[in-house]
Amino acid sequence: MEFWRYYRVVRRRRWLILLGTLAALIAVAFWNYNSEPLYTGRTTVMESKSIRQIGVPLYQSQMLGSSVDLQLQISNLGNLATSQRVLQNSAQTLADLGMNYTPQQILSATAVTPVRDTNILAIEVTLTNAEAAKVAADVIAAEFKKVYADLNNASVSQSREFIEAQIEATRTAMVRAQDAVKRYKEESGLIQIDQQAAAAIQRISRAEETAASAQIAHQTAAARVTQVVKELEGMKEWEDSGKTVARNPIWQRLTEQLVDLETRKASMLNGGPGQSRRGSNHPEVLAVQAQIDNVKRQLLETKEDYTASTTESKNPIYQNSTNAYVNARVEDTATAAQLTAAQNVSNEAKTEIAQMPEKEARMAELVVDLRTATETYSLMKNKLDEAKILEQQNRNDVALKTIDAAFVRPVDQKHGLKIILALLLAPLMGVGVAFLLHYTDNTVKTVGDAEKLLGLPVLTAVPTARAHSLPRQSCPEIMEVAYQMLTSNLWIATQESESNSIVMVSAEPDAGRSVTASNLAASLAREGARVILVDSDLRKPTQHLIFGVDNRAGLTNILSGAATLEDALVPTRVQGLLLVPSGPVPDNPVKLLRSPEMRDFAAQIAELADFVIYDTPAGIAFPDPVLVASIIGSAVVVHSAGRVPRGSEAELRARMDSSGIRILGAVLNKVRREDSSSYFHYHLSYEGVGMPQLASGGRISSKGV
Repeated sequence: MEFWRYYRVVRRRRWLILLGTLAALIAVAFWNYNSEPLYTGRTTVMESKSIRQIGVPLYQSQMLGSSVDLQLQISNLGNLATSQRVLQNSAQTLADLGMNYTPQQILSATAVTPVRDTNILAIEVTLTNAEAAKVAADVIAAEFKKVYADLNNASVSQSREFIEAQIEATRTAMVRAQDAVKRYKEESGLIQIDQQAAAAIQRISRAEETAASAQIAHQTAAARVTQVVKELEGMKEWEDSGKTVARNPIWQRLTEQLVDLETRKASMLNGGPGQSRRGSNHPEVLAVQAQIDNVKRQLLETKEDYTASTTESKNPIYQNSTNAYVNARVEDTATAAQLTAAQNVSNEAKTEIAQMPEKEARMAELVVDLRTATETYSLMKNKLDEAKILEQQNRNDVALKTIDAAFVRPVDQKHGLKIILALLLAPLMGVGVAFLLHYTDNTVKTVGDAEKLLGLPVLTAVPTARAHSLPRQSCPEIMEVAYQMLTSNLWIATQESESNSIVMVSAEPDAGRSVTASNLAASLAREGARVILVDSDLRKPTQHLIFGVDNRAGLTNILSGAATLEDALVPTRVQGLLLVPSGPVPDNPVKLLRSPEMRDFAAQIAELADFVIYDTPAGIAFPDPVLVASIIGSAVVVHSAGRVPRGSEAELRARMDSSGIRILGAVLNKVRREDSSSYFHYHLSYEGVGMPQLASGGRISSKGV
């Protein structure tokens, strides 16, 4: 497609593009004007310390924290801040404050972003109310800190509770061991034990101390494992972070099928090209209606949309609990092995004591029990103190601290940018729509379209213009050029014809047939020919209105014998052009047009002029054009551009061919200038140059048009 054709498409629908751009600007401006102002409440929190090893650090291995990537850690914190638990707690707190928001609404309004290369998180809540945005940001930050603190302090509190439950039992065991040693000394009279027994007791004491510590650590780790397993049982590993909804293809197919069936039904009821109209009770119509009802039932049972894809993200709380479970299991295994080793050392020393004399062995056993109970009790007290200190430390030293209290700032909604984008994108979309309409437009627009539709050569393409009547208006030069093209082509087409009469016909009404007939007659007269224009449209005559003459006497008076040709001929303002008006509209035009008087009239009037032009009504509605053309012998088809072919053109052509009428060609009327290459070049190179006119009163014969 050449550049000028692109220009033609755009120029033809320039008002659509301009109106579309204006509508887009108005819509964006209206949206900007009516959109509520948005406010963002922002607060920042910072992780003041790394997450401690879960549980009381009983062994050195627990104090060696793993190196965690900062960005990964901050990302996990961001996921935790928008977890379901935090959102639900925040929604409940906001509801208590009189602000009702669902967790989903809070999530959609909340953005948690890490500050690059820091351990700082920014929590932003965007709402239409400034105070609500500020309060919501503070509430989410507070609930986030609570959940974070609960996750960190839960294991420490659990360790402290376990040690408190065990310390009383160790104290009772120590008192019992003291009483047992005292009674045995009184009963046996032994005051001291020998050096060998003391050494064995020392080894047993150290082993039992190690075993006691390992036992505490083992039981604490086992309790943590049990607790974490319970937490994991009711927790989801993955959370839905988003979903994509798509149109159901089955629903879409059924909808398209329903549209096709409805179109078929309407075509049957109203009639269409190549088919007759059918009643609502016709079997074919009933069959289509049954299909329509079936498709509608299927549509009711089919969902319009479906979830095409879902996006899941790892639950941060589940992930932390999983890490805690792994750490607890590792500690559980390690302490179990340490306990076994200490018990083996203790058993070896006890075997050595068992081989001593009975009194010394018994005394050594009691002393071992006393030392073990004493050291275990002392260890439990130390561990309890450590747990209490650590628990208090965790309470005082919050893992997340608020750096800035929430503050509010208005959101820049970029109204100006939206206007600029609408101004830039709307014309582009309008051009796209223009080309879409162009390629889907099946109307007759160009000379090529008309020749393909009518199967006739187009003698001229008449442009659309405000002033379009040559006899009564000052028309543009391009209009006169178009009719000069028509007269020249008619001269070529009628060189070998003996008839000087031409019937102007059209398939459909409002094709511009009457105006074309009057303009052709005026153009021939201006070129010096003697022309008579006969208004044989006895249905809705218009030639007397175009020329502004009286219609009391005309063709119907001549055919009925009420007037002579001399009585009906009327001079016009165009020199050399006479008009025979239609006369009064008869009751039966067909009877007059196929009467012998009509043949006599045609033969008589042909002798008086160089050219006789006949105007007729629409050929698809009345038989008049075919009747007149069968008498005259030659016809020119007038077709209006911008119409969708309905089959009437082919029907008229078939009727005229069957009557032996010679069709000289076609006139394409009301052509847009951008749809014609000839007008494009005329406008580019010749418009305004002026046209030479024949001398007034000149005369040319029918062979010299």
